Amino acid sequence: MTKKAPYKGVLIAGAGPVGLVAAADLVQRGIPVTVLEASTALSEESRASTFHPPTLDMLDSLDSAEDLIATGLVAPKFQFRSKRHGVIAEFDFGAIADRTQHPYRVQSEQFKLTRILLAKLVDRPGFGIEFGKRVDG
Repeated sequence: MTKKAPYKGVLIAGAGPVGLVAAADLVQRGIPVTVLEASTALSEESRASTFHPPTLDMLDSLDSAEDLIATGLVAPKFQFRSKRHGVIAEFDFGAIADRTQHPYRVQSEQFKLTRILLAKLVDRPGFGIEFGKRVDG
C-alpha cells in the first residue's frame, strides 16, 4: 500500500459557498489551502439567493462582490408582505448607507458565487482543489 504525502496548510471539505469563501480568505492571508469536493464539478444547486449588506462587504474584501452584484438584481428595499394586507413593513437600506459599502440586498443564485470565487482562486499560489474527493472523517 502506498501512502500519499500529507497535505500542507488547511484542508476544507466542500467547494460550496462557505468552503470557497473560507478558502479565499485564508489564501488572501497567505495560508495554503486545499479544498476537497466530493462531486466532480461545482454544484449547480441553489439553496439560497439573497446576499445581505454585511455579506457583500465581506465579499468585497475578497474582490468578489462586484462580480456577484453584476450577476443579480439589486434590491434597495426590504418588504414584509401578507396576502391579506399587502405591504406590512418596509426597510430602506439607504438608512444604513453610512455603515455599509452596500446599502442593498442582491438576489443571485449561490452557484454563481462559487464560480466567481473559484475563478479568482484557481491560479493563486497556495490554493488547490480536488474534485471527486469525499471527506469521510
